[in-house]
Amino acid sequence: MPATASINLRLSNEEKTLIDQAAQSTGKSRTAFILENTLRTAEEVLLDRTRFTLDSRQWEQLNSALDTPPSEEQIRGLNKLFNVNTPWRKQ
Repeated sequence: MPATASINLRLSNEEKTLIDQAAQSTGKSRTAFILENTLRTAEEVLLDRTRFTLDSRQWEQLNSALDTPPSEEQIRGLNKLFNVNTPWRKQ
């Protein structure tokens, strides 16, 4: 995909030197090094919030909880939660 946007950074001379040394040690340009590592970190941050792993005991507990019908108290709680006015919902 062609690059069509730019990002400007302000950093200290020491930070720039460190990045340049790391980029050079990997045989990459500063831009390629920053982009590669920034994208990898961004993906990790997002995956950390959308994917999780469970051991077999935890998996069984999750499946058991999902297979168990909700109690009347849980249903009332969910109804209350879903009917709360939120800032992004129009009144």
